[in-house]
Amino acid sequence: MTSCWPVAPLGALVDCLDTRRVPLNRAQRAQRSGAVPYHGASGITGYVDQALFDGALVLLGEDGAPFLDPSRDVAFFHEGPLWAGNHVHVLRPRAGMDGRFLAHALNTVCYAAHVDGTTRRKLVRARMNSLPVPCPPLYRQKAIAVMLDHAMQRIDDQMAELARQAALAGEWIRAEIQHAIGYDGGAWPPSVPPGHVIRPLAAMFDITGGGTPATTRPENWGGDVTWITPADLPDGPPAWITGGVRSLSAIGLESCRAAVVPAGALVVSTRAPVGRVGIGRRPFSVSQGCKALVRRTEDVDPCYAALFLHVAGSELRRRAGGSIFAELDTATLASLELCLPPLPTQREIAQTVWRKQDRHASQVRARERVAAHLGEYRVALRVAAVNGQLTC
Repeated sequence: MTSCWPVAPLGALVDCLDTRRVPLNRAQRAQRSGAVPYHGASGITGYVDQALFDGALVLLGEDGAPFLDPSRDVAFFHEGPLWAGNHVHVLRPRAGMDGRFLAHALNTVCYAAHVDGTTRRKLVRARMNSLPVPCPPLYRQKAIAVMLDHAMQRIDDQMAELARQAALAGEWIRAEIQHAIGYDGGAWPPSVPPGHVIRPLAAMFDITGGGTPATTRPENWGGDVTWITPADLPDGPPAWITGGVRSLSAIGLESCRAAVVPAGALVVSTRAPVGRVGIGRRPFSVSQGCKALVRRTEDVDPCYAALFLHVAGSELRRRAGGSIFAELDTATLASLELCLPPLPTQREIAQTVWRKQDRHASQVRARERVAAHLGEYRVALRVAAVNGQLTC
């Protein structure tokens, strides 16, 4: 966006105090615990017993900050005692530059052309000095900063409220599923009501593992074979799965010796993390981080079994082994006990709970849309205000 104000390079507007920074790792910060904020690349990461800086400062990420995500801040205004590590530039505004306005202005910069590195982006000092900063009169800077501070706080409060509502809704649907299944989070397996039976998973499902073809061979990828990984499964109640982020070609499927299972099969993540559950809407294959469960008997309803496996997530994680990361092997998964009511009751429970889940999922999507619009508005408002588009 073109600015209505004169533009100057950042280096002409601030004094850089980077030479006074002293990094402290987490253990060192713990040994020096106090009331003085310790600032890293993305904000305050702890508190220590001594200050290296004082006064009105702007902290701008040097490396590790989210430079390419305009919805997240990389610059922060701070007034008062402070300790800063070496992952953040420490800037003191010169006369004629308001620190709060400067922080807002630096959060509107497109950093793609200014940072180096591929895995960990870094804003070196020379490039930092060349960042373009709009320079309205000081009284305008202060007025814009006050308006943006209040607006950002209102937006952040609304985002926090959306997150609070989402957390409460998540707790509600988990409680609904537990109540429907009859599990109170205590000992496993759940108590067996009259008319219910306990059966191991292996007695009801054929359990199939998967694999991952070589990621360096393009011919393995982008075909018509649906391929599910733990990341494709919901972090919450089970859901119908229509596809994964990536798909396999026939060549890729053959090279990793994975099998395609029919639509309606269940999929459970067995590592990174353990216990996510879905049901395939179409035939699919899985990575080595999942197991596919194909029903082998008609006396179990797949939608009910998916709910039961979701409730059993904590038990699956308890049974998982592994020294580097938790992993659930096929035999351990197969031994999990399921408590089954008569089939008509399973279907009635599944239909009732899945209808509630559908409403819950619709509400989740609505909250996500509102949060996305708020995020877009936050970015657009700041850019327009800093560049004088609201006051020209």
